[in-house]
Amino acid sequence: MKRKGFWLATGILVIPVVVFYMLNAGTQNFEKLPILGERIPPDGVELKDTLYHTVPQFSFIDQEGKTVDSNTYKNSIVVANFFFANCEEICPAMNRRLQTIYDKFGEFAEIKFLSISVDPLNDSVPVLKTYAARYGAKANIWHFVTGSPDEVVKAGQGFLLPVSKEDKTIDHSQQFILMDKQRRIRGVYDSGSDAELKRLEGELKVLLYEYHNPGSKR
Repeated sequence: MKRKGFWLATGILVIPVVVFYMLNAGTQNFEKLPILGERIPPDGVELKDTLYHTVPQFSFIDQEGKTVDSNTYKNSIVVANFFFANCEEICPAMNRRLQTIYDKFGEFAEIKFLSISVDPLNDSVPVLKTYAARYGAKANIWHFVTGSPDEVVKAGQGFLLPVSKEDKTIDHSQQFILMDKQRRIRGVYDSGSDAELKRLEGELKVLLYEYHNPGSKR
Protein backbone atom coordinates (compact mmCIF):
# COMPACT_ATOMS: atom_id res chain seq x y z
CA MET A 1 0.00 0.00 0.00
CA LYS A 2 2.85 2.38 0.78
CA ARG A 3 4.40 1.76 -2.64
CA LYS A 4 1.02 2.40 -4.32
CA GLY A 5 0.71 5.64 -2.37
CA PHE A 6 4.20 6.64 -3.39
CA TRP A 7 3.52 6.16 -7.11
CA LEU A 8 0.17 7.95 -6.84
CA ALA A 9 1.83 10.92 -5.18
CA THR A 10 4.64 10.85 -7.77
CA GLY A 11 2.10 10.77 -10.60
CA ILE A 12 0.29 13.79 -9.19
CA LEU A 13 3.57 15.67 -9.18
CA VAL A 14 4.83 14.49 -12.57
CA ILE A 15 1.70 15.06 -14.68
CA PRO A 16 1.55 18.85 -14.15
CA VAL A 17 5.28 19.07 -14.91
CA VAL A 18 4.80 17.22 -18.21
CA VAL A 19 1.82 19.39 -19.16
CA PHE A 20 3.75 22.54 -18.20
CA TYR A 21 6.68 21.43 -20.37
CA MET A 22 4.40 20.75 -23.35
CA LEU A 23 2.69 24.10 -22.98
CA ASN A 24 5.94 26.01 -22.67
CA ALA A 25 8.15 24.12 -25.12
CA GLY A 26 8.87 26.50 -27.94
CA THR A 27 7.25 29.49 -26.16
CA GLN A 28 10.34 31.00 -24.60
CA ASN A 29 10.26 33.71 -27.28
CA PHE A 30 6.47 33.86 -27.08
CA GLU A 31 4.52 35.72 -29.72
CA LYS A 32 0.74 35.52 -29.97
CA LEU A 33 -0.63 33.91 -33.10
CA PRO A 34 -2.23 36.20 -35.67
CA ILE A 35 -6.01 36.22 -36.09
CA LEU A 36 -6.85 35.73 -39.75
CA GLY A 37 -9.71 37.28 -41.68
CA GLU A 38 -9.83 40.87 -40.43
CA ARG A 39 -13.16 42.44 -41.36
CA ILE A 40 -13.61 46.04 -42.48
CA PRO A 41 -16.46 47.83 -40.66
CA PRO A 42 -19.08 49.70 -42.69
CA ASP A 43 -18.41 53.33 -43.51
CA GLY A 44 -19.08 55.57 -40.55
CA VAL A 45 -18.85 52.76 -38.00
CA GLU A 46 -16.06 53.06 -35.46
CA LEU A 47 -15.03 49.95 -33.57
CA LYS A 48 -13.28 49.85 -30.24
CA ASP A 49 -11.58 46.57 -31.15
CA THR A 50 -10.58 45.02 -34.46
CA LEU A 51 -13.37 42.91 -35.96
CA TYR A 52 -12.32 39.43 -37.11
CA HIS A 53 -14.01 36.70 -39.10
CA THR A 54 -15.55 33.90 -37.04
CA VAL A 55 -16.54 30.51 -38.39
CA PRO A 56 -20.37 30.50 -38.76
CA GLN A 57 -22.60 28.02 -36.95
CA PHE A 58 -22.55 24.55 -38.53
CA SER A 59 -24.16 21.14 -37.97
CA PHE A 60 -23.09 17.70 -39.26
CA ILE A 61 -23.45 13.99 -38.48
CA ASP A 62 -20.33 12.12 -37.31
CA GLN A 63 -19.06 8.54 -37.59
CA GLU A 64 -21.25 7.49 -34.66
CA GLY A 65 -24.41 8.93 -36.20
CA LYS A 66 -24.44 11.76 -33.67
CA THR A 67 -25.02 15.44 -34.36
CA VAL A 68 -21.84 17.50 -34.28
CA ASP A 69 -22.33 21.26 -34.34
CA SER A 70 -20.69 24.47 -33.21
CA ASN A 71 -21.74 23.80 -29.60
CA THR A 72 -19.79 20.52 -29.69
CA TYR A 73 -16.63 22.62 -29.94
CA LYS A 74 -17.57 25.25 -27.38
CA ASN A 75 -14.43 26.21 -25.44
CA SER A 76 -12.32 23.99 -27.72
CA ILE A 77 -9.33 24.56 -29.96
CA VAL A 78 -10.06 22.78 -33.25
CA VAL A 79 -7.86 21.42 -36.04
CA ALA A 80 -10.05 20.96 -39.15
CA ASN A 81 -9.67 19.64 -42.69
CA PHE A 82 -11.70 18.40 -45.67
CA PHE A 83 -11.44 14.94 -47.25
CA PHE A 84 -13.40 12.08 -48.81
CA ALA A 85 -13.15 8.37 -48.04
CA ASN A 86 -12.69 7.12 -51.62
CA CYS A 87 -9.67 9.34 -52.16
CA GLU A 88 -6.73 6.99 -52.75
CA GLU A 89 -3.65 9.18 -52.36
CA ILE A 90 -3.93 12.75 -51.11
CA CYS A 91 -6.60 12.31 -48.41
CA PRO A 92 -5.03 9.23 -46.75
CA ALA A 93 -1.66 10.99 -46.67
CA MET A 94 -3.28 14.14 -45.29
CA ASN A 95 -5.12 12.27 -42.53
CA ARG A 96 -2.04 10.21 -41.62
CA ARG A 97 -0.27 13.51 -41.05
CA LEU A 98 -3.20 14.77 -39.02
CA GLN A 99 -3.04 11.54 -37.03
CA THR A 100 0.47 12.46 -35.88
CA ILE A 101 -0.93 15.70 -34.43
CA TYR A 102 -3.87 13.80 -32.90
CA ASP A 103 -1.49 11.31 -31.28
CA LYS A 104 0.51 14.13 -29.68
CA PHE A 105 -2.32 16.43 -28.61
CA GLY A 106 -5.41 14.21 -28.35
CA GLU A 107 -5.07 13.88 -24.58
CA PHE A 108 -5.61 17.61 -24.12
CA ALA A 109 -9.34 17.98 -23.38
CA GLU A 110 -9.30 21.44 -24.97
CA ILE A 111 -8.18 20.19 -28.39
CA LYS A 112 -10.58 18.56 -30.87
CA PHE A 113 -10.29 17.45 -34.50
CA LEU A 114 -12.85 17.86 -37.29
CA SER A 115 -12.62 16.16 -40.70
CA ILE A 116 -15.45 17.12 -43.07
CA SER A 117 -16.33 14.83 -45.98
CA VAL A 118 -16.84 16.50 -49.35
CA ASP A 119 -18.57 13.35 -50.68
CA PRO A 120 -21.79 13.20 -48.63
CA LEU A 121 -23.56 10.98 -51.19
CA ASN A 122 -21.08 8.15 -50.58
CA ASP A 123 -19.59 8.85 -47.17
CA SER A 124 -22.37 7.44 -45.01
CA VAL A 125 -22.08 6.98 -41.25
CA PRO A 126 -20.84 3.33 -41.56
CA VAL A 127 -18.27 4.40 -44.18
CA LEU A 128 -17.03 7.20 -41.92
CA LYS A 129 -16.85 4.86 -38.91
CA THR A 130 -14.70 2.38 -40.83
CA TYR A 131 -12.54 5.21 -42.17
CA ALA A 132 -12.07 6.78 -38.72
CA ALA A 133 -10.93 3.43 -37.32
CA ARG A 134 -8.00 3.45 -39.76
CA TYR A 135 -6.58 6.40 -37.84
CA GLY A 136 -7.43 5.21 -34.33
CA ALA A 137 -9.78 8.16 -33.90
CA LYS A 138 -11.81 8.38 -30.71
CA ALA A 139 -15.20 9.73 -31.73
CA ASN A 140 -15.37 12.24 -28.87
CA ILE A 141 -12.06 13.79 -29.94
CA TRP A 142 -11.76 13.38 -33.71
CA HIS A 143 -15.05 13.70 -35.59
CA PHE A 144 -15.34 12.55 -39.20
CA VAL A 145 -18.55 14.18 -40.40
CA THR A 146 -20.96 14.37 -43.30
CA GLY A 147 -23.76 16.72 -44.32
CA SER A 148 -25.54 18.04 -47.37
CA PRO A 149 -23.43 19.38 -50.27
CA ASP A 150 -24.60 22.92 -49.48
CA GLU A 151 -23.60 22.53 -45.83
CA VAL A 152 -20.16 21.30 -46.85
CA VAL A 153 -19.59 24.23 -49.21
CA LYS A 154 -20.84 26.66 -46.56
CA ALA A 155 -18.45 25.13 -44.02
CA GLY A 156 -15.54 25.51 -46.44
CA GLN A 157 -16.36 29.17 -46.89
CA GLY A 158 -16.71 29.54 -43.13
CA PHE A 159 -13.23 28.10 -42.62
CA LEU A 160 -11.92 30.48 -45.33
CA LEU A 161 -10.93 27.56 -47.58
CA PRO A 162 -11.54 27.17 -51.34
CA VAL A 163 -14.33 24.55 -51.34
CA SER A 164 -16.58 24.58 -54.41
CA LYS A 165 -19.37 22.44 -55.86
CA GLU A 166 -18.69 21.19 -59.39
CA ASP A 167 -21.52 19.13 -60.92
CA LYS A 168 -21.64 16.02 -58.69
CA THR A 169 -18.30 16.60 -56.96
CA ILE A 170 -17.00 19.07 -54.40
CA ASP A 171 -13.46 20.32 -54.82
CA HIS A 172 -11.63 20.84 -51.55
CA SER A 173 -8.47 22.26 -50.04
CA GLN A 174 -5.58 20.13 -48.76
CA GLN A 175 -4.90 22.47 -45.86
CA PHE A 176 -5.31 22.16 -42.12
CA ILE A 177 -7.10 24.94 -40.26
CA LEU A 178 -6.49 25.98 -36.65
CA MET A 179 -9.56 27.49 -34.97
CA ASP A 180 -9.52 29.01 -31.48
CA LYS A 181 -12.17 28.92 -28.74
CA GLN A 182 -13.84 32.03 -30.16
CA ARG A 183 -14.20 30.28 -33.56
CA ARG A 184 -11.54 32.54 -35.10
CA ILE A 185 -9.00 31.25 -37.62
CA ARG A 186 -5.48 31.33 -36.15
CA GLY A 187 -3.52 29.38 -38.76
CA VAL A 188 -3.63 27.68 -42.18
CA TYR A 189 -1.15 24.89 -42.99
CA ASP A 190 -0.18 22.92 -46.10
CA SER A 191 -0.85 19.27 -45.19
CA GLY A 192 1.82 18.04 -47.62
CA SER A 193 4.70 19.92 -46.00
CA ASP A 194 6.79 18.55 -43.12
CA ALA A 195 7.76 22.09 -42.17
CA GLU A 196 4.10 23.16 -42.08
CA LEU A 197 3.23 20.18 -39.90
CA LYS A 198 5.92 21.21 -37.42
CA ARG A 199 4.58 24.77 -37.54
CA LEU A 200 1.10 23.47 -36.68
CA GLU A 201 2.52 21.56 -33.72
CA GLY A 202 4.35 24.62 -32.49
CA GLU A 203 1.38 26.93 -32.94
CA LEU A 204 -0.95 24.52 -31.13
CA LYS A 205 1.39 24.84 -28.15
CA VAL A 206 1.39 28.61 -28.49
CA LEU A 207 -2.41 28.72 -28.60
CA LEU A 208 -2.64 26.49 -25.53
CA TYR A 209 -0.16 28.82 -23.83
CA GLU A 210 -2.32 31.83 -24.71
CA TYR A 211 -5.28 30.30 -22.91
CA HIS A 212 -3.24 29.18 -19.90
CA ASN A 213 -1.39 32.46 -19.48
CA PRO A 214 -4.03 35.08 -18.51
CA GLY A 215 -1.78 37.96 -19.52
CA SER A 216 -1.48 36.71 -23.10
CA LYS A 217 -5.11 36.22 -24.18
CA ARG A 218 -6.37 37.98 -27.28
